[in-house]
Amino acid sequence: MTSKKQLEWKPLFLIFTVLSCCSSLEVSIPVSEYEVARGGEIALTCSFIPARPNFDTMILTWEAFPDNTVDPMIVVASYFLNKPVDIAPAYEGRASLKNDMTKHVSTLHLTKVTMEDNRRYQCSVAIPNDKQGTQAATTSLLVLVAPSAPICKLQGTAEYWHNITLTCVSQEGSPQPVYEWKSYSVENSPRQFPPKTTEKDGSLSLFNISVETSGYFICTSTNRVGSASCNFTLAVMPNSMNIASTGIIIGAVVAGVLVIGIIIFCCCRKSSKKNKFAEGSPGDVEFYDKDAPETGEQYWDDKSNSETKPHNQDEDKDVVPQSNYAVTSAGHTFDDDQHSSISGKEKYNGKGSDIDSQRYQDDQYRGSRDRLDDQLDRNEQRERYGGSRDRLDDQRQRYGGSRDRLDEQRNRYGGSRDRLDDQRERYGGSRDRLDDQRERYGGSRDRLDDQRERYGGSRDRLDDQRER
Repeated sequence: MTSKKQLEWKPLFLIFTVLSCCSSLEVSIPVSEYEVARGGEIALTCSFIPARPNFDTMILTWEAFPDNTVDPMIVVASYFLNKPVDIAPAYEGRASLKNDMTKHVSTLHLTKVTMEDNRRYQCSVAIPNDKQGTQAATTSLLVLVAPSAPICKLQGTAEYWHNITLTCVSQEGSPQPVYEWKSYSVENSPRQFPPKTTEKDGSLSLFNISVETSGYFICTSTNRVGSASCNFTLAVMPNSMNIASTGIIIGAVVAGVLVIGIIIFCCCRKSSKKNKFAEGSPGDVEFYDKDAPETGEQYWDDKSNSETKPHNQDEDKDVVPQSNYAVTSAGHTFDDDQHSSISGKEKYNGKGSDIDSQRYQDDQYRGSRDRLDDQLDRNEQRERYGGSRDRLDDQRQRYGGSRDRLDEQRNRYGGSRDRLDDQRERYGGSRDRLDDQRERYGGSRDRLDDQRERYGGSRDRLDDQRER
C-alpha cells in the first residue's frame, strides 16, 4: 500500500513542479549575436512571458554594457506600461523602441551604427510580484569594419648578428583582424623564414640576422570584411656601415685633407719667398775668368745694368732725409771695402788660386746683398713717409671741413643778428607811434578841459541871467 501511494504522488509532484516553472517570468533574446556593417542599422528583439497574463505595472529597459566592468550599465531606452518610451540623450536620433504588449515583444532599432555600438546589450523586464524566473537576457552586437592599412615598423638595429622584430598593426578593424607575414628575397622570390623565427599577433621576431636576411617582408591584415597589407624592406648592414658614422668619417677625412693642403701651400709660399731674397740681384753679381785671374779684369753678367742711370730728382722727393754723418760714414766704409778688396786682389794676383778667387766672389756677393738690403730699407722709408703724407692730407681735409662748418655757423649767426636788428627797428618804430598816440591823446584831454571850462562859464552866465 505504501509503495502504491508513493507512486501516485510522484506524478503529482512533477505536475506541480512544471506548473510552478511555467508560472514564472521568462525573458529571452532569440539571437545571441547580431552583425551589422558600420553606418548601417539593426533591430534587436526581446520577448518575455509573464507569470500572470494580466498585470497593471511593468518596466522594460534596454541597457548596454560599459567598456569597464566596474562602471554602471549604460541605459539606451526604457518603457513604462501605458507611458511614452524614454530614449537616453546619448542615443537620441539613432535609437527607437517599439513594444507589443499583446505579443509581449520589444524591439530596439539602432541606426548609423558606429564602433562605439560594438558591445553587449541587455533586455530586462520588471513586473511587481513576479520576480521568479529569468528577468533579463543579453545579446551581442558586432559592428563589421574592414581592417585599415597596417603600419609596419622595425624594432631594433638591422646590423649583423642582431635580433630584430617587425611589427604590423591596423588601427581599426572589426572583428579583430588576423596578421600574416610573408618573406621575399632580394630577387623578389618567395622564401621561408630563417630558423628560430617566431610570429605572434602581427609581430615577427628574427634572430641572429645576416646579409641573407635582407629582402622584402609583407604583412597582411585580414578579417571577415576585408584585408589590407603593408610592405617593409629590410637591409642588413655590417656594424661599421652605419650611415651616421660613415658620414662623420668622410667629413673628418675631407677636413684633414683641406688642412694639410693649406699647410703645404703656406710652406711652399714661404720657401719660395726665402729663395727669392737669397738669390739677390743677378745684375750685381761679379764674375771672373778662371783662365786669366792675374789680369784682374772683371765683367758683369748684365752689362746694361752696369751703366749709370740718370738720376731722377723726383724719386728722391719722397725719401726721408738722412743725416750727413750717416751718409759720410757709409761712403767711407764702402771706400774702405773697395780699397781692401783691391789690395786683396793685388795680394793674390799671380798665384792663380781658385780658392782665393772664389772667396773674392763671395765677398762681392755679400756686398751686393748689403746694397739690396739698403734699397729695401729706403723703400720702407718711402712707404712710411708716403703714409705720413696721406695722414697729413686726411688731417688737412678734416681741418678744411671744420673751417667750412665754422663759416656756416658764422653765416647763420650773422643772419640771426640781422633778424634781431630788424626786430629792434620794428620795435623802435612801434614805440615812436605809441608816443605820438600819447601826445595826441594828451592834446585831446586839454581841449576837453577847455571845453568844460567854457561850458561852466556859460552855465554861470545863464544862471546870472535867470536871476536877473
